[in-house]
Amino acid sequence: MTAALALNHPHKRIWAIAGPAIIANSSAPLVGLVDTWVIGHLPGARYLAAVSIGAMIFSYLYWAFGFLRMSTTGLIAQAHGRGDSDQIARILTRALLTAVAIGTLLVMFQGPIHVLTLEALDPPPTTIRLFSDYFAIRVWALPAALLSYAITGYLIGTAQATRALYVQLVLNIANAALNLFFVLGLALDVRGVALGSLIAEWLAVAVGLLFVVRSLGGVRLAAALSSPMTYDLGKMKKLLSVNGYIFARTLLLILAFALMTRQAAALGQIPLAASHVLNTFLMLIALGLDGFAYAAEALSGAAYGRGARLEFRAWVRYGLLWSGLAAVVYSTGFGFFGTALIHTLTNIEPVRAAAAGALPVLALLPLIAFWCYLYDGIYIGATAGGAMLGTAAVAAASFIMVLDPLTDRYGLTGLWIAMAVFLAMRGLAQAVYYPRIERRLAA
Repeated sequence: MTAALALNHPHKRIWAIAGPAIIANSSAPLVGLVDTWVIGHLPGARYLAAVSIGAMIFSYLYWAFGFLRMSTTGLIAQAHGRGDSDQIARILTRALLTAVAIGTLLVMFQGPIHVLTLEALDPPPTTIRLFSDYFAIRVWALPAALLSYAITGYLIGTAQATRALYVQLVLNIANAALNLFFVLGLALDVRGVALGSLIAEWLAVAVGLLFVVRSLGGVRLAAALSSPMTYDLGKMKKLLSVNGYIFARTLLLILAFALMTRQAAALGQIPLAASHVLNTFLMLIALGLDGFAYAAEALSGAAYGRGARLEFRAWVRYGLLWSGLAAVVYSTGFGFFGTALIHTLTNIEPVRAAAAGALPVLALLPLIAFWCYLYDGIYIGATAGGAMLGTAAVAAASFIMVLDPLTDRYGLTGLWIAMAVFLAMRGLAQAVYYPRIERRLAA
């Protein structure tokens, strides 16, 4: 495939993937809005603070093993660019088996994970019992979430973004509806939120596996499962190497966000609850901009698999254009409607006031951060796991250096300024390293 042919209608091709991905990804924070609204209107900030910690730890666990989606997407996109369907089936089979193994281990060791979470985050005493109730139910959703990562990686890597959208919508709509039913209908407080998430995760897996079988074929999947090539040590080593780098990189990102949550908790129950409200803005930013990152993963990954440097460079340029425009839209929206959103999320006046104080920083975050999200997609498409780890290390070190001074001086607002520094340094480090990735390709 020539570069000219591959780049026919580039904007349509980006939006064919980014559009469904943005809708799917943005629906996840909308579920978060529903959850926060439901819990935020229970009496007292302790419910909101407990769900903040519970949702955060599971987000971090999912995030820590997000390499399953990232590496699967990059490797499958490259195989898709070469037109190798049998290799795609083998990569997906390895990813699914890895998800089952990791998910089983996480459930088996839920006790130590629970204890370590309490020790690491040191939540207010009033939230501990509520958090434990949430954790005991939600932990059984972990295997389903990891299986969904592998499935979504396959769908994005083969440019089936619409089907990935359907999987995400099943997850999010079921989650929101079940949470409303369990919390408002059955008065299960934080347990209802956890139970709704558990059921929704497994429903999404069922739908995703149906799509995989229909598109790839049950016969090809069965052949991959029984093929010795699937378990080839060289191929497994490559998968584990990419996964290992991305896993270590993700741990650095989790460290930064965990330190941020711990710092918010140290400021008190009200700042902690307010920070949870502001995290919804960050989720909207990340999951919306990730739509263009997904497009970059699939399109630049396919070009990388063919060794087409000019095509690869073009997808980077188009991706940065569209993600930058999206960042302008986000910042404008937060500037005009941010206060209204905060007031919708909670009716607790001290929490509203604390969150509103940091709103100007949140309004600038999309403009600061859009390039780091797009470059993540480019690096995933090129399976440049080592580079992702190195650039994350630079950003994490910068964040740690400014976190305490900014928080001490400006409180909750300073905490979010430190997050802006973290995201800016990620993008800067990635931009500096990027030419090395491009040099690996032929002209």
